[in-house]
Amino acid sequence: MSKLTDIQIPTWIKNKEHFAGHADSNGLYLCFQKTYSSPFWRFRYKMAGKARVMLIGYYSSISLAKAREIAKRAFRSCRSET
Repeated sequence: MSKLTDIQIPTWIKNKEHFAGHADSNGLYLCFQKTYSSPFWRFRYKMAGKARVMLIGYYSSISLAKAREIAKRAFRSCRSET
């Protein structure tokens, strides 16, 4: 799985390329749906065998590096809960 880059994301935004989600790592996804004016970060995980999604925040206020850090902590937390 290829990781997202700080070059790709602004290009997608500038070109208004909407998408349901592009994966990075550790369950981190960037979503830019047509119904939203700006892209946002999601963390996908499983708890008690059920798929769950947590909104991390909008790309405009949370950088790729910060989103990765948050997702990494959340991933570790989910792993320790199982």
